[in-house]
Amino acid sequence: MALRILQGLLPFLFILGLSPLLVGLINKQKALLTGRTGAPIWQPYYELIRLSRKETIYAKTASFVSRLAPVVVFSAVLIAGFMLPVGYTRPLLSFNGDIVVFAYLLGLARFFQIIGAMDIGSSFEGMGAAREATFAVFAEPIYFFTIGSLAFVSGYTSLYEIYLSIRLDNPSSLVFIIVSSISAFFLMVTECSRMPVDDPNTHLELTMIHEVMILDNSGVDLFLYQYSSYIKIMIYGIYEVLFFNPFGMQNQWLGFSLFIVLLLLLSTIVAWVETMIARLKMKNVPQYLLFATAIGILDLLIYTFVK
Repeated sequence: MALRILQGLLPFLFILGLSPLLVGLINKQKALLTGRTGAPIWQPYYELIRLSRKETIYAKTASFVSRLAPVVVFSAVLIAGFMLPVGYTRPLLSFNGDIVVFAYLLGLARFFQIIGAMDIGSSFEGMGAAREATFAVFAEPIYFFTIGSLAFVSGYTSLYEIYLSIRLDNPSSLVFIIVSSISAFFLMVTECSRMPVDDPNTHLELTMIHEVMILDNSGVDLFLYQYSSYIKIMIYGIYEVLFFNPFGMQNQWLGFSLFIVLLLLLSTIVAWVETMIARLKMKNVPQYLLFATAIGILDLLIYTFVK
């Protein structure tokens, strides 16, 4: 029993410990692609340590919602990470229908971040919250069409069972995997506020979405928001990489090595996209997300005709 719990905690420890490193790798590669040295890959850790030592200050108009929101956001994102099967054992949180719970845990985090931004009463943060809520309407169908198509193919509704059923040597399954991984990448850059949907490095009023919602936060609250954003990038990165079933290999060391290589490759792709592609105009973001939704729907159409 103790061994089972320890093995189930591996995804938790991996996500909690290495998510800032993944962001640091992305930022470092972006700097190198633009001809700069850039900050060290450990910079996100330094920033988290600095924020954890600062005093938390609240606006006079803030209610208990502003104090509750960062804790709920961090907790919901972290619990969602418990459901991802990182390794060769079933995660601690795994059950039939957990694909829906996974989505709504992340939705809960988004909801509390939105009301936390609106609670202060700033029209500036309200603008970012409105944009976040609007784009979420387009982003959530991408997830359900993508993972839903694989649920239809596999016959399972648990993330662990779905990923376990993936077979790369099956040509029909390979089509689903490729199409799903493309739509999942669109979902990742959208949900994690990355280019071309949002620019994590900008503070311009006309282009901000995620960053504007946390402008009035400081200290431990900002630490929780920043850490949550790092964890979300890791979660969606793992969600993407698992489509290629690295843990389906018999050799466990080889499987873990392939998993790390795929995660590093994904960080390179994200860095390249953010460097080479300009940020979309606000009015074009819904079209971008609808295109990703159409890719997810394509999976269902393939399933219908193949079946």
